[in-house]
Amino acid sequence: MLNSLFLMESEGATEEAKKSNHALRKLEKRQQNRTLDPHIEEQFASGKLLAGISSRPGQCGRVDGYILEGKELEFYMKKIQRKKGKGGAGAAA
Repeated sequence: MLNSLFLMESEGATEEAKKSNHALRKLEKRQQNRTLDPHIEEQFASGKLLAGISSRPGQCGRVDGYILEGKELEFYMKKIQRKKGKGGAGAAA
């Protein structure tokens, strides 16, 4: 009985995932005009994304935030580069 209920629920979930032709056309149109910032492409290639934390509900592992873009991303990238430069110079002296 439980297995049949589970199957029915999972089949219903796949039906919700289907998109209309209009939605598919809209997504295709967006894909054609989409370009990523070169800095973000670099981050994807390295496997790390710089992000800002906006909240930590309950302080127990879950984090809400956003990916840094544009001027904000450039600011933090410069800040990180300066920090790396200071650390390396201090160790050599």
